[in-house]
Amino acid sequence: MDSIYHIHAFFMLLWVAMAIIQPFLIQQKKTTLHRLIGKASYFIMPLVFITGYLVIRHTYYTHISSKAEQVAKGLSKLTPEEIASKAAANIDIGLMYFIWLFTFYLLAVINRKKILFHATYMFAAILIILGPTVERLIYNLVSFFDWPYNFVFQNAVLFSILLLLLALIIYQQKKGNPIKPASIALCIYVVGILVLFFLPQTFIWQLFVELIM
Repeated sequence: MDSIYHIHAFFMLLWVAMAIIQPFLIQQKKTTLHRLIGKASYFIMPLVFITGYLVIRHTYYTHISSKAEQVAKGLSKLTPEEIASKAAANIDIGLMYFIWLFTFYLLAVINRKKILFHATYMFAAILIILGPTVERLIYNLVSFFDWPYNFVFQNAVLFSILLLLLALIIYQQKKGNPIKPASIALCIYVVGILVLFFLPQTFIWQLFVELIM
């Protein structure tokens, strides 16, 4: 299963590199190459989503198997329902990042002929795909200095992305550009944060995870 993790990471890095280079190609008026890379992403991103889903699914079922094994050995008294609930809550942030990325990329593709809309949703997608990497860096830093991994550190990336999207709205407004795409991106992101804060421990979240896993 480690190979899936590595393949997923490779395709993610490849797409991020492609997404970052696209604005520079537009600036240099290399539209043909820009379109070629854009079309290549239609092949790369499905692979990102497929491998990402497999990684999340593996994490979910590994958690269930681990807890069930502990019960079988008499090390835990969790019921099957409690195990399923904890397994669903365990993948909350990974699944939400997956949903955000899928949503923003889909919006970018749908609005590919509207430059501002397309660029805004692509920017939001890049922020999302970089989120887990930055979270791991923060966690390693906190562990290295033996600091408490408190609420601020746990949610630093979530709130940083929130502030960046707010800054984008302000920037586009000052430039006289429509703020609709950035506002939509912000609303989608805020809804996701609210889901993360209030739903993972509920039966509704458990049912949702069981349905898609």
